Amino acid sequence: MKSFRQFIILGLFLLAGFLAFASIVNSYFLSDDFAQIGKVLAGDLSVVWGKEHGGFFRPLFIFSYLIDATIWGSHPLGFHLTNVVFHSLNAFLTFKLARSLVEDLRLTGETRDAISISAGALFLLHPSHTEAVSWISGRADLIATCFCLASLWWFVGYARGKRFSRLALSLLCFAMALLAKESAICLPFLVAVTAVFMGQAGKDWKTRRKFLALCGLYVLVLVIFITVRSVFIGSLVGGYGVSQHLNFSPRWLRDRLLEASVRSVLPTLPLAVSRFLFKPLQSRVFILCSLAAAGLVGALVVFRRGCYGPGPRREQNRFLLVLGTLFLLSLLPAINLRLSLYQTLGERFLYLPSVFSCLLIAYLLAIVFRNQRLMLMAVICVLGFYSVRLHQTNRIWREAAELSSSIKNELAGSATRDHIVILNAPDNLRGVPVFHNGLPEALAYFQDRKRINFVEVVAFQNLQSIKDEVEVTPGPETLTIRLLNSRDGFARVGRPDCFEIEAQSATSLVLRARPCAPDADQFFLNRGRMTKF
Repeated sequence: MKSFRQFIILGLFLLAGFLAFASIVNSYFLSDDFAQIGKVLAGDLSVVWGKEHGGFFRPLFIFSYLIDATIWGSHPLGFHLTNVVFHSLNAFLTFKLARSLVEDLRLTGETRDAISISAGALFLLHPSHTEAVSWISGRADLIATCFCLASLWWFVGYARGKRFSRLALSLLCFAMALLAKESAICLPFLVAVTAVFMGQAGKDWKTRRKFLALCGLYVLVLVIFITVRSVFIGSLVGGYGVSQHLNFSPRWLRDRLLEASVRSVLPTLPLAVSRFLFKPLQSRVFILCSLAAAGLVGALVVFRRGCYGPGPRREQNRFLLVLGTLFLLSLLPAINLRLSLYQTLGERFLYLPSVFSCLLIAYLLAIVFRNQRLMLMAVICVLGFYSVRLHQTNRIWREAAELSSSIKNELAGSATRDHIVILNAPDNLRGVPVFHNGLPEALAYFQDRKRINFVEVVAFQNLQSIKDEVEVTPGPETLTIRLLNSRDGFARVGRPDCFEIEAQSATSLVLRARPCAPDADQFFLNRGRMTKF
């Protein structure tokens, strides 16, 4: 009966996941999708260690592409379905892990169920998960998180039952998580904190020695992975490079922690609040909100003191501290990487940490609303807000996918030569990557109208809207490109063979043609269409 109940809950999570992301399951490929999936379709599995992108070793991630490509070919529907299934499974595992962690707390069975179901539902509909789920290339975080949660859940089971099979499964899942994405390196720390919370560290030396030996098994798996990865990619750090991963500037870390803390709870914010967050002493709104927040916290402290005795309060404080520590430790692999408060960009780095922020939200609501009906109403309100913002963000992902598809088709249909030059290609649409990478691969692997051997992009631009206009003005010796939306800008300017950059600003470029320019088809993007120049 219990297994059937768990099966029903899993089915509900899968159904809810498909409903939540139904608007993007048939969206086209974007950016890195073309580079990674295109090579897999062509039988090139070198993307497993991805040296050309800084050095990644993610064989399980690429193997999932190989399975999808075998079944679906170049149709994006199947790839999106796989992402949604993994995300729904992660929400279910969040529910299972939450239920295991609150098992020993002095709560009623109904309250434990309410907290765990709420944590899973909040994770499922969290609006900061669109980059990981709606972007096929975000799958590495989905798979790594799936095995991290499974590993931690099996460890909790081992800690309670001391069955070696559960420990073996936990270690195996940890290894699988590492083979999906390097961010899983935080798991030994999560295991250590969880073990301490469950009383596994002990007070005598014999128990502590067993605790250290147990943690040592996870460290051993990690050391083996780091060694194998270093052999394959030829570097110990790899990834985005030393300047990103080893940047421990206090100001940099402070800003990244602020961004991560806000986005682990809230969706993208309006740009107008940037001064509010990063220049607080210059904002009266910040001071007023801080005073209001301090008053609310004070009122909740007084309320809790009146509702709970010293023992329950100590237990609550301890569990809240554990959840906060788990959040920070799971954030460590990505703490040096930039994410945006105002766009969907970079939010995939919060996918695993948000498991613990969602559980934290659910537990706080259970503390504040002792009546389960009131708690249920509060959770429904939060889920309603999350659902609306999730739909709004997914609409941007769908628009970006429509743009990438139309650009690929227009270039393939209009090109008459095998060499094309694109004056301005879309890097992203309001933070959603369009052709940040992958434009040559899109034309090489995802169309068969015209063989295009050389693709040059003069500049990649940020887009606020698909209909943003661009003015191209030819002169006697030069060519000027000007972005008419002042909020747009050139994200990157390349070094094309057929044009020389004479002058540039945030929204304009002056180009001088080189002798090879007339031998190539030239295009520019205007109002979402590729126009032949």
